[in-house]
Amino acid sequence: MIGSLRGTVLKIRSKQLILEVGGVGYEVWANAKILAAAKVGEEQALWIHTHQTSDAISLFGFADEVNLKFFELLNSVNGVGCKTALDILETPVEILESVIFEGNAGKLAETPGIGKKTAARIILELRPKLTDDDPEVPENFEVNTEILEAVVGLGYSKKEAGKVLAKLPVEITEIESIVRWFLQNA
Repeated sequence: MIGSLRGTVLKIRSKQLILEVGGVGYEVWANAKILAAAKVGEEQALWIHTHQTSDAISLFGFADEVNLKFFELLNSVNGVGCKTALDILETPVEILESVIFEGNAGKLAETPGIGKKTAARIILELRPKLTDDDPEVPENFEVNTEILEAVVGLGYSKKEAGKVLAKLPVEITEIESIVRWFLQNA
């Protein structure tokens, strides 16, 4: 597995650059920002995601580890391949995170190759992964299975639902009231 490369830029193509490292030229897929900053004959350092299929090994390069990790998150979503994830990353990570938190599928769908269904899937799958900084659910907390299923049915992850439901006031006991309270506090 290749994790990073530092070498001399030999050639810049429309979506790739050739990076010579130790006498070997590596084709590295990169976004427009990296390609615009690269200059033939100059040194370039990139964080690398190695993607292997049955017929090819492809390298995807990123300026920093934040973009690499976000690329890997995007690539984990069913229906989002490496090249599509790279296209999505033409938008800065901070803006993408904001779009995902807001649930703005329309903004994600502006990326070529991303339809509204795929955009919605990205939001649904990545929102819980991006909110892992929240405090953990107390170990002794137990939630009624019926309540949890109702909330998860609304599109929330079990982890996210558990964190919010752990703060549920004890006087609220009816399922409809709990779901209403959850939606107001999620």
